[in-house]
Amino acid sequence: MRFKRLMSFWIFILIIMVITLIGIPTALLGAENNNQVSSDETGEEAELFFAEDYARIHGVTVDEAMERFKLQDIAGELSEELIAKEADTLAGYWIEHTPEFKLVILFTRDAEDIIKPYLQKYKELSSIIEVGTAKYSLAELESIQEEVSSSAESMGIPVDSAIDVYKNCVKVYVAEQNRTKLNRALSEGKLVLPDCVEVETIDSLAEPVAEIYGGLSLSDGTSGFSVKNSSGTKGITTAAHCSNSQSYSGTSLPFQSQNHGTYYDIQWHTAPDFTVTNKIKTNSGGTTMSITATMPRSQQWVGALVYKYGKATGRTAGYIKALNYRPSSDHVPNPQATFIWVDDTAGYSPLCDHGDSGGPWFTAYTAWGSTCFKLGGEAIYMAINYVSGIGVSVMTSP
Repeated sequence: MRFKRLMSFWIFILIIMVITLIGIPTALLGAENNNQVSSDETGEEAELFFAEDYARIHGVTVDEAMERFKLQDIAGELSEELIAKEADTLAGYWIEHTPEFKLVILFTRDAEDIIKPYLQKYKELSSIIEVGTAKYSLAELESIQEEVSSSAESMGIPVDSAIDVYKNCVKVYVAEQNRTKLNRALSEGKLVLPDCVEVETIDSLAEPVAEIYGGLSLSDGTSGFSVKNSSGTKGITTAAHCSNSQSYSGTSLPFQSQNHGTYYDIQWHTAPDFTVTNKIKTNSGGTTMSITATMPRSQQWVGALVYKYGKATGRTAGYIKALNYRPSSDHVPNPQATFIWVDDTAGYSPLCDHGDSGGPWFTAYTAWGSTCFKLGGEAIYMAINYVSGIGVSVMTSP
């Protein structure tokens, strides 16, 4: 009996020890995670963060926010198809979040008839699409934008420009110091503006953000996205207007190539002393998020809420204001109207500053673009699909 009692006692002690030992690692692991310099957000965690932030901004439920994100992704597929098939009549498209969530699409004629087959194909969007008409197609506005911008710059007048889809017009922006020169060219008939062009005077044109950061702080800038070339060599991007001589944590990053002109402001470097993974930094605490998808310019909408990270201003967010921003040739040689303009109306200002160039623009685990310029408190980025201009693709897996 005594032996049995002793056995029972030690079995009891052993059970207590096992339970305790099982609990200890869990507690220690939790404490370690709380103090990690960097951790990787899962897809669900990332999606939840963006949904909660959207819900806060717009006063809706998290479930409603997640549903809107899903519809926004489908809208990207629709816009890409409209650009390809309806270029002659497509006049503009954007997302509205308040007072109700909807997609507005303009055509130059026959709006109801043109959209009908798409409502059948994209049934999830049929109840939130509103169509209308406008005078000029996007293709016409893009042509006018290029002609006016190039003409002004040929006269030594640097200008930025963008298409305002809400007003169906081209906006030309001139620095205050050059407005008199522009007015003289207009009065002398050297520069002629169509009726769909509006000129606006601003303090200064978009400026390159000299020192950058997107995911990690580089010696001259912010890293953007992890990329690889056709042979599988991996590296990291930043803005082309940054120095070609880059380092991270004191270690040199060998320069590979860059493209600075027309659609591009991008360069990339290999990182032989580091492991390159498909992550970006998303807050100052060091949290990271895996990038598993990309959003090409053709699937981006005016009105979409996008986020960025940079070493100067951290994580900020804004709504896309224009998909056709054309920076002056002072900053991008032979610029084309393909840069993305993000406004500062989401409660974050400034969106970027010197030091943020090259940094990533993103939504939940999706790459949207790379920071190029600051424009007052707002920002200009290069759409992510243009990384192909340096012969690489964004890594969407380790």
